[in-house]
Amino acid sequence: MSKTRVKININKALIKATVKSGNRKATWAACDHLAAVSKEQVPLDQGPLKNSCYVDVNDDGSQGTVSYDTAYAVVQHENTWYNHQRGRKGKYLEDPVNDSGVQHEMAQLAAGSYDMR
Repeated sequence: MSKTRVKININKALIKATVKSGNRKATWAACDHLAAVSKEQVPLDQGPLKNSCYVDVNDDGSQGTVSYDTAYAVVQHENTWYNHQRGRKGKYLEDPVNDSGVQHEMAQLAAGSYDMR
């Protein structure tokens, strides 16, 4: 199966400042938010692609991964000329991770989780 995957190495400035100590809960909160935003944009027919979204964080919290796991995940992600329902599109994972507003929200969620240890 093909996977569309964005690996967050905690290299975005806002997120890095918040979770550089490698707090797993903080990284999870940030990645979970990215997954939620991405699910709002993922092409939707009957839901298998949206439902294949998976969040994973390594043991020390220094890396998080958001991925989609269907046979057509990469094709749907990369082909921006496909017609989708309103609000649904290709680059459904890449665009949110590069959006400064989403990055800021991820950092805020990570900071809140970090404080709760």
